[in-house]
Amino acid sequence: MANILQVQNTGLNNQQIGAPGVHPRVEPNPQIVTPGRVDPSPAGDNGGQISPEAGQANVNFESNYTNFVQRMHEGMQLTEDMVQLLFTDGAALQSMGDSEIQELMNQLFQEIELQDPKELMDFIESQQQAQVKFSGELFDGLRNILHQEISQPFRDVILDFIKTYNNYASSEHLLNQMESLGDDIESLLLPSSREDFEKLMEQLDKDAAPGNTEKNAEVINKEIIPFLSKYVAKTHNYGPVRTASVLFSLYAVKYEDGNENQLKQLFAKMVKNNDFRMLFKGDPEEALQKAIENLKPQSEKATNFPQMLTKLIQKGTEGSAGAENVDKYYQVLNHLLMNESVYMPLLHMLIPFRYQDKNVMSEMWVDPDAERDDPDAAKKQKIFIKFSIQNVGNFELISMINNGSVNMHLFVPPTLNETPDNISKNVQDILKKNGLNVKNMELGVLTRSHRVDEVFPEIKDKEKGINVAV
Repeated sequence: MANILQVQNTGLNNQQIGAPGVHPRVEPNPQIVTPGRVDPSPAGDNGGQISPEAGQANVNFESNYTNFVQRMHEGMQLTEDMVQLLFTDGAALQSMGDSEIQELMNQLFQEIELQDPKELMDFIESQQQAQVKFSGELFDGLRNILHQEISQPFRDVILDFIKTYNNYASSEHLLNQMESLGDDIESLLLPSSREDFEKLMEQLDKDAAPGNTEKNAEVINKEIIPFLSKYVAKTHNYGPVRTASVLFSLYAVKYEDGNENQLKQLFAKMVKNNDFRMLFKGDPEEALQKAIENLKPQSEKATNFPQMLTKLIQKGTEGSAGAENVDKYYQVLNHLLMNESVYMPLLHMLIPFRYQDKNVMSEMWVDPDAERDDPDAAKKQKIFIKFSIQNVGNFELISMINNGSVNMHLFVPPTLNETPDNISKNVQDILKKNGLNVKNMELGVLTRSHRVDEVFPEIKDKEKGINVAV
């Protein structure tokens, strides 16, 4: 999910897209941005490199935030790219791919095939639940506190708690990443060492509950990492094995940091602060319990679909969907990761489905606290939705929700054969059935796609106050 709290949580968190299985390749293509490196370093494109053509330094003086905004512009075709990847190329792979790809595509299309409005609503809610970690009363309260004038030590405690909670919530994902990396490492080891490494990996409890990290951490720290360290030192393999081992270690650090006891200790330290008791509304213990309960999937669809989609993207980056399509899959992956950047203050969701024999690809950005700069203002939510319906066209919706009242601007495809009055009436009826009152609604023709920073100009405005260029 997007880092709504705008917390700088370094490490491999940006590589996570909501389901296990995707990690950087051990031998990355130099022409492709390495997954997870969403915000380029000075050694990236033109970042302090010596230009062989010019024979002089070509230094990028722009901040990393400026580069993030630029990459966000480049990623605005994600909806269209996903339509091509899933509904065009994916449909072809369903009949022309290898047996594993065919089975994966059949299962994936079964998951997103929906028959009635209730099933559609349940599916969207399950995907929202699977992709949102920092939601609910607890994190609404913490966002409010972080916007106040509080001491730096107290702010650091809150951020430490959020980082640990993120790692706690990602326990299953991190275990799967380490298992997948372990398979990669095993295939790279000399044959004489593979069996010993396989036995060590088998000691990991793949079904360990979130936060129950002690047993696995002990195996990792005392057995697996020392084995890899000795192997690299003995064989002088400073290439793929060492690279994969470093990634494995980084995942292990994040996994161990998500220990449940550590989470509770940081929470207790946070709630004992006088400012916390004064600024937080409600029962913090109950709010934490609800947040943890929300991490548990309510249905198989909440986890099955994201896992399958992640596996498809992984297979694509490995060349299973054709060597000519590898760059396309990496482009989609990097655009997904861009929306997970620590600079992105919005919740981002991507939800494809099939309904009434039509393919639909929807993408959503939500600002859950659109009036954060005005503490006295009523809480508002700003939403930007892009969706493409097969044989109908592309739509975009921009709305502001304020205490149940909705101000909305809906852009429809120019080829839509429906009168504006009917569109307006149908949309308002849907919203009213869901307890929302349409205060104002405007219709327009979609002549060009809107950019996220146009809908949420505060993203671009923040560039003036952020400069982290090296």
